[in-house]
Amino acid sequence: MKKFVALLMALCLLGACALAEEVPVINWEDVDIESSGIEGNYYTFDSVAVVVWIPTVLENLELTAEEAEGGLIGKFEVADGSASIYVQHLTGNEGATMDDLLAGLEANGAKDIERCVLNGLDAASYSLPDADAIYVVFVTEAGNYVQFVMTPVSDEGFASVAQIVTASIQPE
Repeated sequence: MKKFVALLMALCLLGACALAEEVPVINWEDVDIESSGIEGNYYTFDSVAVVVWIPTVLENLELTAEEAEGGLIGKFEVADGSASIYVQHLTGNEGATMDDLLAGLEANGAKDIERCVLNGLDAASYSLPDADAIYVVFVTEAGNYVQFVMTPVSDEGFASVAQIVTASIQPE
């Protein structure tokens, strides 16, 4: 388990160590999920043509009509509610580019913005002040945004899980 976490952290830290001109590349095929001992399932979000691996400890919850209207397309939580992953399809940005997305993040106070290629997707991760979460976002072909919100990242164990989940986000 320690070797797996060290490998995953090394993959995720590529962005911190890369030169400004270089964009780190993260590939799910480079992660040996079986050696982690964590069981999970793949979930497909047809509306945005994305697949993600989610640990079985996080229950796939049904969305309310209000959540779905607000753009939520996936909601996963542990039974006691202490950790969660939300998937959002943020529309109304038709034609947006990754540069538009990054500029918007900066303008809205996002911190620790890291751009990467995530299983072929041009993506970015960021944090927000006073939010105990990590956000991973990319632009769809139509120019809308798909965002994964994982919380709490202050919990080292869950932060490791969030890194694994992030590495699994890929086109369908």
